[in-house]
Amino acid sequence: MENRRSVDALMNDVMRGGLSRRDLLKRAAVLGITGPTLAALIAACEDDDTDDSADDVVDDTDDDDEPAAEPDTDDDEDPMETDDEEDDDEMEEDDDAEVEEDDDADDAPTESEGRLVLLQGVDSNTLDPLVRNSVPESVVNRHVFDMMTWRNADTLEIEPLVIEDWTIVDDTTWEFKLVEGATFHDGSPVNSEAAVHTVERAMQDTIGDSGRVHQFSPQNNVESAEEVDEYTFRINTSAPAPIMLDLMATFELCPIDPYPMDEENVDQPVGSGKYTFVEWVRDDHITLEANPDHWDGPPPIQEIVIRPVPEDSSRVIALQNEEAHIIVNVPPELVPQVEEADNARISDVEGGRSIFVGIRNDIEPFGDVRVRQALNYALDFDSISAALLEGFGEKMRTIVNPPNDHPDLEAYPFDPERARSLLEEAGVEEGTRVVMNAPRGRYIKDDEIAEVVAQQFRDVGFDIDLQILDWSLYAGELLPSGEPDALYFLGLGSPFDGQSEINYVNPDYSLNYTRWENEEYVELFATLRETLDPDERQDLMYRLQEIIHEECPWVFVWKQYDFYGAAANLEWEARADEAIVMTHARFTD
Repeated sequence: MENRRSVDALMNDVMRGGLSRRDLLKRAAVLGITGPTLAALIAACEDDDTDDSADDVVDDTDDDDEPAAEPDTDDDEDPMETDDEEDDDEMEEDDDAEVEEDDDADDAPTESEGRLVLLQGVDSNTLDPLVRNSVPESVVNRHVFDMMTWRNADTLEIEPLVIEDWTIVDDTTWEFKLVEGATFHDGSPVNSEAAVHTVERAMQDTIGDSGRVHQFSPQNNVESAEEVDEYTFRINTSAPAPIMLDLMATFELCPIDPYPMDEENVDQPVGSGKYTFVEWVRDDHITLEANPDHWDGPPPIQEIVIRPVPEDSSRVIALQNEEAHIIVNVPPELVPQVEEADNARISDVEGGRSIFVGIRNDIEPFGDVRVRQALNYALDFDSISAALLEGFGEKMRTIVNPPNDHPDLEAYPFDPERARSLLEEAGVEEGTRVVMNAPRGRYIKDDEIAEVVAQQFRDVGFDIDLQILDWSLYAGELLPSGEPDALYFLGLGSPFDGQSEINYVNPDYSLNYTRWENEEYVELFATLRETLDPDERQDLMYRLQEIIHEECPWVFVWKQYDFYGAAANLEWEARADEAIVMTHARFTD
């Protein structure tokens, strides 16, 4: 049975020009929309198709007459591999990434050339590295800043970067040696004083009016930091810190003056990275320029322009028109269009981002585990995959990524009868109204998937009021308020260490709004944070995953499969952690 809200949402997408006739028919089928209503939607879609489809393509306004790209023409240089660091946070936890350093100094460029345009679905909300909460923000940061260490994309091993060496002095003391001679973009030295300042700033609960999102300090049991000499510093912990190096690969080193302890530096980032910040025109572009004096040498490409373009089709058109060189979140149905173009290609990867619907346990009836399980049984991901994702992806079976995922856990099967039975046992009345929040433009088909999920919840008896917000409002206002509604659609990336993913449902984690509490989880997670033995850690992570799977603080939707579009003449590849690092990207002609 069709739902009025679903029809209205479809019509809005049609009128915005965001749906082809093919996509409309797929979504209508999965939402059960037929007859005269479907005919009206098709007619509106066909009327909209007469408009100029290129109207929304990004217009490059940085240079009046300069072409969008000036490719690097030095054909003698060998390609460099990229091994980017994972973000989190948020977001990271976010999501974060690293670049593999080329050991052959002769291959390093001596001069930067050309201009690269990256199109993301959304703009940043802040450029302060300790307050960021999404990959679009970390993309800027890992070009302007040096991460303390890097994670190799292929081996997942931690490698030196601005920290060139480290020593575990004892179970609660780490000593780190910085590279010598590096400077921040404001001219101040990269030294142990700056490193200690960065660690101490990260130990605060808030920075200015913003809650600190980065989990470096709490996850590592950080107690203090101290200078040893000009380039050596120590971090002291209250207990062993088994993922210290993992989280350092997502931790930006900051200078002192631009980053006071009690103020957020929203829009003037200053780091020591391979690119310097030029300007940020909100909702239009961020411009970065190559740092010719970087301690590891300049990057191959002179200028990077990062633009938010919410419409999937507009990003694809811009890539084909050579107005962009990397685009994110190519819809699966548009992948063939990119692959058939002579000047573009697809770089795809099965990602580590968990897409889920968070469940507020403090809002009735979701304090009852049977109701949370019912929502998981109500989710038919196979129909979502077939209708919206061209068959890509699988329903999430555990929140932890390989190699630490529990091998015996299986995804909740689609069983609407079981869902209805559990709701009946829990005393949930038919037609119980629930508000569900979802973003638009951040994840692959986020608002469309949310619409289908909401309809599937309606099919088992809920009256779902789905409220979709643009990402700037969703991440900039709704989530920071700490008060999303009873159900909220979100995605969290992975550092691939296991502990960080399990932390996503920790009551103390800043991006966890579920209010889920479980005494066994809290006790075991506290033990995990202090356990060094690999076998004991794996056993703890398996048991914690079992608890989360049974308790269902989330509706486990899927692990996002990522499709990026790239210019055919650009050497750059996608990563499982969604990091987009262009410090070693180069044009081939």
